[in-house]
Amino acid sequence: MATDATLPVRRVWWWVFGGFLFQSIPAAVRDEALPIALKNLGREDAEITRWVAWLGLLVGIKILWAPLVGQIDRPPRLVLGCQAAIVLLLLGLQVGLGLPEGPWSFIALALISIASACHDFALDGYYVASLAEKPRAAYSGLLTFASKTGQVLAGPGLIWLAGRWHHEGGTTWAAAWQQALGVAVALAATCFILNAYAFRHEPTLPAGPKVGLGQTLAEFFRDRRFPAVLGLICFYRASEVHLTRVLPLFSMAAPSAGGLGFDNESFAVLRLVTAIGGLALGGLAGSRVVAGLGVGRALLPLGVAMHLPLLGIYWLAQHPDASRLQVGLLYFGEYVAYGAGVCALLLAMMKFAAGPQAAVRYAALSTLALVANYLPGFWAGALATRLGYADYFAFALLLALPGLAVTLWARRHFEDPA
Repeated sequence: MATDATLPVRRVWWWVFGGFLFQSIPAAVRDEALPIALKNLGREDAEITRWVAWLGLLVGIKILWAPLVGQIDRPPRLVLGCQAAIVLLLLGLQVGLGLPEGPWSFIALALISIASACHDFALDGYYVASLAEKPRAAYSGLLTFASKTGQVLAGPGLIWLAGRWHHEGGTTWAAAWQQALGVAVALAATCFILNAYAFRHEPTLPAGPKVGLGQTLAEFFRDRRFPAVLGLICFYRASEVHLTRVLPLFSMAAPSAGGLGFDNESFAVLRLVTAIGGLALGGLAGSRVVAGLGVGRALLPLGVAMHLPLLGIYWLAQHPDASRLQVGLLYFGEYVAYGAGVCALLLAMMKFAAGPQAAVRYAALSTLALVANYLPGFWAGALATRLGYADYFAFALLLALPGLAVTLWARRHFEDPA
């Protein structure tokens, strides 16, 4: 069978790893590295959050790429074209940091966001359309590992490098971030080369029927499983989303303010070690559980496991003098559980999207997931300031209750027939 991932002619492992690692680089630069870089360069907080919000909205338009992607006979070519454009734009962003005050950097970031929206749509759709359900489940752990590895390397990794070059090398913040972005460019270029090689071995998919975007979305919303998948997107990981919006701030806040007192470099090391290892292990474990039980039966146990480590984070907020070893172990457990839970949610979304017009359907789900992921950021920081970190994490833990309730109801829509 032409789309069987076990055929030796294909290099699925290569393009899943390289493609989804590449996919995470623009997101990490935008969401994690950019706010710290702008802060280092003396920008005001209001300006920082405003630009990050606008750039996030640009990524949310990925569904609008559906008519173009639907006309492409070989989606890998579009993926590679977007990757080449993003590599060049990252170079432009690097140059922009060395120019006098002006819009250069933000123009480059805006174009990167638009190009990454098209790239994400094409790559996600190809993953769903070119792999059957069992190979999708088998490769989902690798997908999660690649995505989170790229996110950490291009986020905390760049933060650490810029801080080290600034503090020890005596360079200006602009020069330090130029050097750090050079690493991101090299990483993205390496992924591009890996994907270019792997996609040469991909078969041509049979052409599907050309269906309008409006008709596809109408069928999407009429699907009887849509309320269930929407509930999972909004509530399954709501507690984790609220946690992750504030956890970096908690980690770096002074103990006198209820935080753990990490500086930029020490926090980056903590996240590199715990996030890479924890998310990798969690993604692999989650994919094994889903492959063995099926998506429907795996959602609840992985959902319960995903929320339990929040108790440890809540304990840390009450004991900010905890040792670095305790902090590292609790963070590691948090990332393991989160990686496994996200794996289950991702596969539920893919199962819903599979079939004709899979790329459009999955892009619509990704847009909804993007909104659910970003929206709490509008109130999370203010709420943590008002409640204090310990009470805020207790609030986040309580959000697990509606998440588990929705899972109990929604899981039957994703169970395999007996």
